[in-house]
Amino acid sequence: MALRHFAQTGQAARGLSGLSAKSLARRSLATLTSKTTLASSNSLTHKNALHTTTTSPTYSLSGRKEGSWGPHLSKRHFVDTSTGSVGGEDVHQVKRVVQDFSITTNGLGPVPSGLAAIKDMLHDIEVAWISPRGGDVEAIMEEVEGHPSEHIAKAPSVELYPRRKDEELEALTARFLADGQGNLDVEALSKRLVFGNGASELIDLLGRTAPPGPFCAGPHVEVQYKEYEKACKLAGREVASTPKDASVICLMNPNSPTGDYMGRTEMEAWIESHASPGTWVVVDESHLCFKGPEWRDHGLSMAFIDRMATLQIPIFIVKSWTTIFACPGLSICSIICPSESKQKLLSQAQVSGSVSDFARRYLKAAFQDSDYLDRTWGAMPRWRQHMATRLQRLHPTWEIKGEPWLPFLWIDTKDEKVAKQIYLASLDCGCPIRWADYGYGKPSHLRLAVRRPYDFSVLYQAMLQLETQSRQRSISFGTYADVQPSVVEGVRLVHIDDLLPHEQVLTDRAGKLQDYIRDLPVKILPAIIVDSKYQVVIDGHHRLELFRAAGMSIVPAVSVNYHHDDVLVNPPSKDNGITKETVIGSAVRGKLMTPKSTQHMVRSRGGALLPIIVLAPQIAEIQSHH
Repeated sequence: MALRHFAQTGQAARGLSGLSAKSLARRSLATLTSKTTLASSNSLTHKNALHTTTTSPTYSLSGRKEGSWGPHLSKRHFVDTSTGSVGGEDVHQVKRVVQDFSITTNGLGPVPSGLAAIKDMLHDIEVAWISPRGGDVEAIMEEVEGHPSEHIAKAPSVELYPRRKDEELEALTARFLADGQGNLDVEALSKRLVFGNGASELIDLLGRTAPPGPFCAGPHVEVQYKEYEKACKLAGREVASTPKDASVICLMNPNSPTGDYMGRTEMEAWIESHASPGTWVVVDESHLCFKGPEWRDHGLSMAFIDRMATLQIPIFIVKSWTTIFACPGLSICSIICPSESKQKLLSQAQVSGSVSDFARRYLKAAFQDSDYLDRTWGAMPRWRQHMATRLQRLHPTWEIKGEPWLPFLWIDTKDEKVAKQIYLASLDCGCPIRWADYGYGKPSHLRLAVRRPYDFSVLYQAMLQLETQSRQRSISFGTYADVQPSVVEGVRLVHIDDLLPHEQVLTDRAGKLQDYIRDLPVKILPAIIVDSKYQVVIDGHHRLELFRAAGMSIVPAVSVNYHHDDVLVNPPSKDNGITKETVIGSAVRGKLMTPKSTQHMVRSRGGALLPIIVLAPQIAEIQSHH
């Protein structure tokens, strides 16, 4: 059977999710007498909610209104990708950002204690015409009598160059890296660290400083982060034919963007087998921190690094703190060198003052915020599984790669056209993803950062709508009942496997419903009614079975605020003791109640109790083709 959808016009209609954003402007206070504190505040908030209107046109997903979701393909300005990677640029093609899925940072966002530390730095600011720090009285009087005084700002964290050597940062970093690693000498480790303004600076430093000769980047993976290749080529290096012939080998573990990962034993064995004496081996372990509290046990051991150094194979470990602590706007990275002499070699070749005091202060606070990492290790794998499950349901042929703890999903869609369409849809809905044609030359692949389900729901709706359009189905939205606006949260597309029934269906009733529909000249059925929070089916279990039998995977559903006082589980005359908590609990646990245990009602604004099906004017027409 084939399926198409249509709807009749109602008194009240609801549209798709919208985005509101507001920005609080900077403000500064200055006095002419003494030290003044400058406070600045910037906030960007968004609210992803279905807006309610009393009268509105029908919204169609087969023909989106111009401008409803931002610029279209004809207006898009794409980045020139001929020079390599363009990571982080996708978000700047979006007019209103809901969430950035294009960069592989921590989905929890920046570390709160780190932000507080930066905010404290901005409090040490003054604007005055006479400095409280002192000065020659005669010079002050001459300035006052001769010309109106200029107001001078003082902000040490902004106007002064950062110190080249930050012993506190070195010590905190070494302790963070050595935590739980037995007798590892923290002081010795701190002397082997080099810090830079993000991974790109240090990758470039390694490419310039390594012994002359060809390079080998990611020989064991399909494709690797392109900054290593770019840095080596800019340093005049050619590509080595094999790792054995390379002067520098660049590895990522876990690998970005593919998610390939080797355990400690496997990676150490690979290096021993493929690196020659005199070769520098660079191993980027930036994403390893996401593995969990024992992540330090899974990277290369210091004992192995020290042993390989005696074989004249120096190993450099790159740790970009930008990803785990979600701070690309600050960008700070470190290298663990194989020896103090190699640390001095890199430091001498490095530009000075590249790491700002803001980045240093943020990282110091982040290292000491154990709660942030605990929340990361608890939430990110769950969020990744949530995303992967829904993407696989929507597109069973997709191949989703990567370890379950990684902060991103590497997806082979098997279709270049589909991958590009999804990328464009992600820009339109304010949730940019990474299309791997840019930078990586993999046009059928996508990379999605792991983000919380609330934000992913916006991107997922866009993908559901795109899938519906590809099947040439027009879906329109509307509602009949005169109920309180807060009862209905909206009408949206859902995947049938995401819905949770709360009661069993009568097999004979489902069969009779199919027979009834088959005999109708015009085949109509209302949409499913679901709870907005858990997607529990409130009304429409037998209709859902009919939709499933018709081969539908995506269905329209009316999302209601189930805990609203105007929604009743049963009419007052049928008080069987079943509560809303019982309904939700039965669905979530999978312990379904007997058929027709509930008869949900909704109260109109006039006080009348109506069957809740009145909220579902959405009609599905099922036609048989012979």
